[in-house]
Formats: sequence, structure tokens, C-alpha cells
Amino acid sequence: MATPDPDEIWRLLNEARFEEASETKVAALERAVEAADAIGDPELLNYALSGLVDAYEFSLDSTRILVPFARLLRSFDARPEHFDAYLSRSLYWTFKWIVDKMIEQPDVPLESIEHWLDEMRRRYAEAGYSMHAPAAYEMQLAFHIGDYDRVAAAIEALGEAEEDEMSDCTACQYTSLATVVYYAEDDAADAAMEMLEPVLSGEHSCAHEPHYALALSLLPLVDLGRTEQARANHLRGYQMCKGKEDMVPMWALHVEFCALTGNEHRALEILADHARFFDLDMGVRDRQRLMEVAVLTCRRLKALGFEDVAVPGPGGREWTATGLHDWAETERLALCARFDARNGNDHHSSLSAAVVDAVPYDEPIHLGLKEPKARAEAPAPEVAAEAAELAAGPEAGGAALDEAIDAAYAAYDDCSPDTWKAWLKVAALAEALGVELIAEHRAEIAHAESARADDPETVLDGLRRAVELFGVAGQPGRALVAEAFTLIHTADTDPAEAVAGAARVTAAARDLRAEERIDDRSFHTSQVLALRAEYLAATAAGPATLAPDFDDRARALETELAGLADRRYALIRRCDLLDLRARLEADAQAKTALLHQGLDAARTADAGWAVARASADLADQVGLTGDYERALAIAREGLTALGDEPAHTIAAKLHLQAAEFTMRAGDQPGTYEHALAASIHCDAGGLTVPAAVARHLMGVSLVEQDRRAEAVPLLEASLADLPDHELWRICNIRFNLAESYDRQGETRQGVEHGLAALALMEAAEEDYLVSLYSDMLFLTGELLEKLGEHDHALEIYTRAVGAADDAGDLTAWTRVSRARAWLLRTIMGDVAFGQGLQAMAQIAARLHAVRADPEAAEAAREAARFELGETYRQHAQLTFQFLESQAGEPGLRRDEAEPVLDLQRRALTVFREGPLILERASLTAHQTMWLLTELGDAEGAIEVGEEALTWLAAPEFTEAREGFEQHLSDLRPA
Repeated sequence: MATPDPDEIWRLLNEARFEEASETKVAALERAVEAADAIGDPELLNYALSGLVDAYEFSLDSTRILVPFARLLRSFDARPEHFDAYLSRSLYWTFKWIVDKMIEQPDVPLESIEHWLDEMRRRYAEAGYSMHAPAAYEMQLAFHIGDYDRVAAAIEALGEAEEDEMSDCTACQYTSLATVVYYAEDDAADAAMEMLEPVLSGEHSCAHEPHYALALSLLPLVDLGRTEQARANHLRGYQMCKGKEDMVPMWALHVEFCALTGNEHRALEILADHARFFDLDMGVRDRQRLMEVAVLTCRRLKALGFEDVAVPGPGGREWTATGLHDWAETERLALCARFDARNGNDHHSSLSAAVVDAVPYDEPIHLGLKEPKARAEAPAPEVAAEAAELAAGPEAGGAALDEAIDAAYAAYDDCSPDTWKAWLKVAALAEALGVELIAEHRAEIAHAESARADDPETVLDGLRRAVELFGVAGQPGRALVAEAFTLIHTADTDPAEAVAGAARVTAAARDLRAEERIDDRSFHTSQVLALRAEYLAATAAGPATLAPDFDDRARALETELAGLADRRYALIRRCDLLDLRARLEADAQAKTALLHQGLDAARTADAGWAVARASADLADQVGLTGDYERALAIAREGLTALGDEPAHTIAAKLHLQAAEFTMRAGDQPGTYEHALAASIHCDAGGLTVPAAVARHLMGVSLVEQDRRAEAVPLLEASLADLPDHELWRICNIRFNLAESYDRQGETRQGVEHGLAALALMEAAEEDYLVSLYSDMLFLTGELLEKLGEHDHALEIYTRAVGAADDAGDLTAWTRVSRARAWLLRTIMGDVAFGQGLQAMAQIAARLHAVRADPEAAEAAREAARFELGETYRQHAQLTFQFLESQAGEPGLRRDEAEPVLDLQRRALTVFREGPLILERASLTAHQTMWLLTELGDAEGAIEVGEEALTWLAAPEFTEAREGFEQHLSDLRPA
């Protein structure tokens, strides 16, 4: 067998330092150790062992670190001359990891951990290190075994010891203390959040922070009622730790948070994302965390009645919630027992039990992500509870039931939106008392059950039973109303039957009226509902199918109802008719007038849901005029009128409208809040596409607030549910995802979204996509260039130049043209200078023409001013590179650099003409000073700086002025 090549091993070790943690990296370093062993080079072997220690620390089973560390320590004690400063420091640093991994390995006796902690103290003292790091890990050991007096003493020692280079990074110190405080003390959420704040704010960070801080903050934030921040930290934080083998504790905390905040479906999704972890050889503590959150999630699913739902588990197969719960609980208990046996107490298992037995929070936290539609359970638990209480109380019996029936009829007479609840209370009370109700009451209950249901089949079943039972009860008018409702619910699936049925209901109502067998309310209601069913049928089959006399019939009925203004039902039904008539009206002003009349009628009727529906229709119409402020006010009136009524469809529409209008007003936080509320109502009502639109608006509003990490999961969720015809929205989402993924360092994913959007837009060739297409080309080109795919980027840039020109977007054309010139320089080297310089000159000429055009809008001239100055500045940079390449070894002389200086002076002049473009003017002046200094003209550089101070004299330019004063100080002789 050939002897390994030392150079190849050194190369592997160097490359491995920059690879992400994974079992692949571990395997490569294990091979490196074997190869170094075979060579017999002590220093190479030590470096290989040190690399393996590092790989193990950030792997699935970090306890493997113990073996290679023991070898390193023996080598250090025996032959310290083979340890340079880097290896020596790494060895001492790893002592902390060793103690930590021993704590996490239940097979390591406490005596051994105490021994190594003492060894750590001794060696640190001998090497001149502080006792700060040993105190930190004594705190961890004491916390693990539940010795809180020792925890307090260790924290005190931490405060007294001086931090040094062996101390954990500041971010990790904060999160370690926050963990101990939150779990060791009662009511410590405030204290924990105070410790986490410097990490959450970005003041301190490291490879694992703020990942852990974001996850750890979730439950304390809920405890403190700061649910908005908890939601934000989950959306941002889970993306950062998802799928990472060395971040099991982080994503487990996200599962725990979801399981306890009414987001069991999300907890299940996260477990599914990590299903492979069930079969991995993990560290004991990480495996216990996986078992804990699996048990917790399954317990919550079982409590909600989903014991048979499919959940991911070991073996790569689906389990039931009950099956996975039992399997994971058995393993969790076994793991806890090992720790308890080692620790000599039940502290560890008690903490674990507290996790799996945790009681969910009273109020759910809506994340904005897709929520499953609520099951059709008992519609209002409080109704059943109240009925049971009445049935068992001293007034039980017929009197209580009679009272409930009277209340239900009173609610009906008053047109109360809670009528269905009143009849369901009658049903629950009758069931509790064992009383069989008459047909009329059973008919009302069937109608009520349809009113509260979301499932189409359940709705239709209730209505059909109501029709039958009202007929048996001798209530033909009420039967017609129920039949008309049935037609409305089947109009889209069977439009022909809906039209025929509407005619049948209308004729029957007239016959009953002639026979005086129907009251006015049932007559008018059945007529209005029949018209609505007819309209909906025409909408499904095509507007041309609507009867020519439809509007005349609607107008006549509406006029009749207008004469009954003293009756609440008539006002409400008149709203329906005015809405129908407005939908048929082609003239915008006439349509708006009809919608106003409908809203006025709803207000007069004091019917909240009717006001809400009329407001939604009117807000749409006013929004089309561009008066978004007024449209928003109307939508808000509708939301106020709706209150807490469970009218998900209307509430979703109103919140979506409010989100659109607030976005146009630039109120991004307001947009987010309304879009979040819309998504909740859409999900509850099973409105998939509107829910996707709401998540799109949420995502965009977060992007505009520079909260891109939170936006990504919302935008991805929206993308998954949008139909193909929502092309602009799909492409806009992909644009935002491309930018957001790039900002998060995942440029490859950004490019994938960019290319996908371009393919869609090129296939569609829609005029309304021209501007977005241009922007998408430019962004995708930038991302490809960042990835080093220069030829592909150049091709995209070239297309982008043409697209921006076609779109008439001078700013975009300018920027992508400059980017293309620079990329040509990167690809072709010095050969591209001529082409690049010519391109910069052409760009400047076009911008100058716009600035000089008196017909151009002021905004266009001002945009051209900024781009002209920036073009001159970049032209100067490119010219300098060209001249410097031509100058050769002697370098560029002062007189040869005059073209560069001239371009910089032009740029500065443009930035100062009109309102000062401070950042660009200052940058250009500083660059001129640096160039002159490099050319040996310090005096010229000082002149530029002194001139800058004259145009920075105003108080608001203090910071910029200080920068020039410092620059001048550096240039002047001491």
C-alpha cells in the first residue's frame, strides 16, 4: 500500500476548516488521522487530531470528541515541542468541550467529570489562564445535576473571575446564563430575556448565535405576553437551524414552542423536516431532546383527537401519533433513567417530564403560516356547557327548555346573527334532558347546523333536512328559504339546476302568498336568495346566461323592500339586492351610488355582518378610483362592525383590502397586521388562494421592513398555494425570495428563484410583466456574478440592458449597463477596457440628455442626476485601472492621472448640483484625496478636503465633516 502524501493531508485539513459541519466532514478527517498515523509525522498527526476534535464537536454525536482529545493530551504531555501556539491554544480551549461532552454522556461517572473539571482548573492555572472558563463549566455541571446552590456559587465565581481568551464568546456566555436562569428559577422569563437581548439585537454573535438565542427566547416571550416577537423569532430562527446536524437543541425548541402555542401542525412539519434524525447515531442528550419533542407533539395531537394522524418516525415510515408517542416515550424514559442513575437523583427525568407534560398556553399564537382548516366539531363548546349546566340545575326540565326555545325565536325575530347558536343551545338542552323536539324545532336546528358548518356536504345535508322538516311542520315559507339557500350553495357546481330552482322557488313563494300561507319575511327572503342563486349560476356558467330581465326584477323587489324600512329583515335583504344590482352596473358612479345605498341600509338595520359585507364591496369600488385612504376607512368600518362574529369570508376580504390599502400608503407594519389577520380567517374558512395572497402581502411587508429572514417562510408558503394564473404575484414572490436568500448567504437558492421567474415570464410574454422582467434579469445577473458564473451572468446582463430599455426604465438601464461593463473587465481583462470606457461615456451622454431636457419630469431629472454622478465616479475608477495597466512598473504619474481626476471632479459637481447627495459626494471626495495622495500630491489632496469642509458647514453634516477633518489630519505633517 502506498505511503500517504503529507501535502495532500495538509491540503485536506486546510479545506476542511471551511466546510460546514456534517458526517461527511467527520469521515474525511477520520481518514486524515489514519493517513497521518501511517506517515508518522507528529505535528501533522496533532493537526489532524485537532481537526477531528473540531469536526466531532459540531457533529451529530459530539461525545466522540473524548478519544482524539485524550490522544492529543497524552502527546502534549509527552512531546510538547510538536505543539505550536495554534495547537496549544486549541488544546486548552477543547478542555471546555470535554467537560461539556462528559456531562452529556450518561455512561461517564460524575467522579470522572469532577476529575476533568479539576484537571481543567489546574492546567489553566499553570498556563496562566483565568478561572472564568472553569467556573462557567462548573455552573453547567451543577445545573445538570440540580445543585442550584452550587449553580449560584459558580455564577458568583464567574462574576469575580476575569474574562480571557479561554472564555466562551460573549454571545454564548449570555445564552448559557439565560438557559440556567430560565429553567432553574421561577418566573425568570424577564431575567432570561434581559440576558438574551444583546445577542438577539446582533450586538454579539458566533457560529451558533443568534440561532440558539432565537430558539431559547420563544417560550419566555410567550410567558411575557410578547407574542409578536415570539412569532418573529420563530420565523427568523427556524430557517437558520433547519436541518443542521449540530443544532438539534435549537430546532427542538422550535418544535416545543409550536406544540404549546396551538401550532401542532407546524410542530409536525418541523419533525417531518428532520425525520431522518430518528435513525441517526446522535449524542445521548440530543437524542433525548428529539424524543421529548416527538412525545410532546404526539400528546398534543392525541389531545386534539388526531391520535391516528400520520407522523414521521424511525425506519423511514409513517407512524400514527399514538404509535410514535409510545415508542418515543419508551426511549425517552430509558435515556432519562441512565442520567438519573449516573447523577444519583431524579432531577434530570423531572426536567424532561416537565417538557412532555407541559400544558399548552391558553391563547394560540398565529404564525401566519398555513393552518389546517378547523374540523367541524361542536360549533360552540360554551353552548353545550351551558345546556348541560341548565339540565343539571334546580330549574331543569321543561321550563328551561321552553325558555331556550323562546330565546331562539326572539333571536330569529330580531334577525340576530347568533340565531344559530340559540337553536343549537335548544338542541343541546333537549339532548341533555332526553326530550324529543317537534319537527319545526328540529328543522330550525338543522338549519342552524348548516349555518355554522364549513364543509359543503355538511351544509347541504343540514339545509336538505331543514327543507324536509319544515315541510312536515307545515312551514312551507321557511322550507322555501332553506331550499333557496341550498340553491346558492350548489350554483357553481350545477348552474342549470340553480336557475331552474330559482324560478321554482320564486313561483312557489308567489303561490303561497296568494294563499296567505307565507309571511312577508319568508316571502321576501326566498325571493332575494333565489335571485342571488340565479346570479351565482350565471357567474359560474358565464355572464351571457343571465336573464335579460334580471336587473328589472331585482330593482322591483328592492323598491318593494325600500317601502318596508321599519322592518329589520327588509333592510338586510335590501342590502343583498343593492349588492346584486351594483355587480351588474357598468357605470362606475352608478355602481358606487348603489353600494353606498346598501351600506346605509345596513347601518340603519344595525346589522354588523351586513355592514361588514357592504363595506367590503364599497371599499373595493373606492379603491379602484385610487382614493386608498377613503377605501381603507371604509374597510376599517366594516371590520369594526363585524366585531368578533365568526364570518371568516367577510373578515378575510376586509383584512385583505386593508392590507392592500395600507401597503399603498407605505404603512408596512399595518400591512403585516392586516395580512396576518386575513390569513387566519382564510385558513379557517378554507380559502386557499386568498390565504396565499395574504401571505404574499405579509412577506412583502417584512421585506420592506428589512426583516427578510421572517419573510422567507411566508413567501415560500404563499408560492406553494398560488395558481398559475397569478403570474405577476408568483414572479414578484420569486424576486423577493431571490433577494432574501442572497442576503442570508444562500445565493444559489436565490439564483434558482430568479431563473424560475425568468422562465415563467418569457413563456408568458405579458406586457404587464415588462418592468418586473427587467428587474429580475438584473438581479439574477448580479447573483450569478456573485457565484462566479461570469459567462452566464454576462448573457443575463445583456438581456437585461435590452429589457430595461424596452421598459423605458432609464435607472435600471444605467445600472445594468455599468454592471455589464465591469463584468466584461472581469472576464476579458485588459482587452475589455476600451469597450468599458466607451460604454461609460455612452451612459453618461444619455443621462446628461435627460438632465438637460426641460420637458422631463423633475423626478426623472433628479434620478438622472444621481446616476450621472455615479457613472462619472465609476468611469473614473475604470479609467484609473486602464491607465495604471498601461503605465507598467513605474506606476502612474500625476499628470497621466488627469483624466481620472477630471471624471471625479465631474462626479462631485453633479452630486453637489441641487440638494447635496451626501454619501456619494463624500465618497467621491475621499477617493480623490486617496488617489492624489497615492500619486504623491498630498497638497492637492489637502485642497480637496478643505474644499469639502466648505460644503459640509451645515450642522446636519457634522459626522461627514468629522471624517474629512480626520482625513486631513492624517495628511498634514505632525
